[in-house]
Amino acid sequence: MLTTVSTSRNRWLWPLALFSLTVFALALRWYYVSTAVVLNPVRGDAIQYYSYAWNLVHHGVFSKDVPGATTISPDNYRDPGYPLFLALWMKALGAGSTWYAAVLLCQALLGAFTVTLATQLGKYWLPPRWAMSAGLLMAVWPHSIAINGYLLTETLFGFLSALAMLLCARACRQENPWWATVAGLAFGAAALTNAVLLPFALLLAGFLGWRKLAPHRICVALAVAALLLPGSWAIRNAQITAPKSDGSSMDRALQNLVQGAWPSYHSAWRDSVLGDAAMQARARVTLRAMDVEYNTLRVSPVTGTKAILQRLGEHPMQYAAWYLLQKPYQLWAWDIQIGQGDIYVYPTKNAPFQTSPAWIALAAICHAVNPLLMFLALASFWVAWSRARLYIARSAPASVAALVSVVCLVMFATLVYTALQAEPRYSIAFRPFEMLLALTTLAGFNQWRQERRQSTNQPVPVSVSTTAQHE
Repeated sequence: MLTTVSTSRNRWLWPLALFSLTVFALALRWYYVSTAVVLNPVRGDAIQYYSYAWNLVHHGVFSKDVPGATTISPDNYRDPGYPLFLALWMKALGAGSTWYAAVLLCQALLGAFTVTLATQLGKYWLPPRWAMSAGLLMAVWPHSIAINGYLLTETLFGFLSALAMLLCARACRQENPWWATVAGLAFGAAALTNAVLLPFALLLAGFLGWRKLAPHRICVALAVAALLLPGSWAIRNAQITAPKSDGSSMDRALQNLVQGAWPSYHSAWRDSVLGDAAMQARARVTLRAMDVEYNTLRVSPVTGTKAILQRLGEHPMQYAAWYLLQKPYQLWAWDIQIGQGDIYVYPTKNAPFQTSPAWIALAAICHAVNPLLMFLALASFWVAWSRARLYIARSAPASVAALVSVVCLVMFATLVYTALQAEPRYSIAFRPFEMLLALTTLAGFNQWRQERRQSTNQPVPVSVSTTAQHE
């Protein structure tokens, strides 16, 4: 009888802990978006997202032309996922303050659910207490809270990425093609929110099949389903007869590629916006040089590529360090570069991280441990592949597949953004996975330490032949 009660209690312990974590994460985010005031929230990238949503609602056209323009021309400069999310709320509530409040509160909810999904994903290979520790870190991380207050893609993209990864892990565990199909659709939705993720599901399916971490039917279902939504969007884009001069996603990718090839881009951008007259003049010179490279690359890819490679070849060691060390570190660093700085993308007032001593202390602690978190996540690559010594090696194949998938996602995101533009804001959607990997390293080290302690405390057996010789 006592065993039955204990088993029932243990069965409900994890769901209750996960529910409590979700409520806690939601409370933090709800309070933040309810108190922080973003000055002129429709600015920067948000202007285009708002314009897309407006034109979808009022004209049925996906276009970044400003509301009220005489002609509305379709384009594919931005990905459709987030504008569609804004348009759904705009269709229901109009485009006023009620719409804005509803979007922020919905993003707070999505941010909290992202914590839930990522924590549940971590339980596939981590002991529950370690997975819950990672979830608590996700819940309180300042970037993950503050990003919910902006009309930007990271909150929705992070939620869809976590959902897709969890569904993929479930498909591998149950060996069910239907779950793999749903996971593929979630990957497709995430890719339509941020095209950076577009090839990831295909690469992941191929890798899992190659390493025999998932049945081939699961990998095929995942890959095919991941192509459905982006494929439909590609068909729509092919029907745009007269795209604007800067109206394609390829143009935006080329622009990011050029900007990322200049180590001085972030400082030049900040000086052009926040600097004095002399700093702005110097910044404009640098930005104009980038524009020349970008326009050359658009008009003639071969000529533009040669020009960029020639510039890189003038200082090979400097640029080698830039791409191999500085850019990956910058991606996972603390201070947002293209924005207000610190954890803020746009100027923000009355944020709890600015006014409340407890929140300020929390931000200071997280800021201090951010480099350690980065290096622990990097060390988890070794933990994931070291099957001989650490406890993860003795997990079920589906658990190993879930861990390897997260490692692949973090590695993929780091490589892509290192090649393009390494802006700390872009890593916010991947922060939950970074934290899972960091806690994986700590859990592996703890397991190794316990095994060493047990082996040290065990008595050494004495052989009979040795004893006889001493006698």
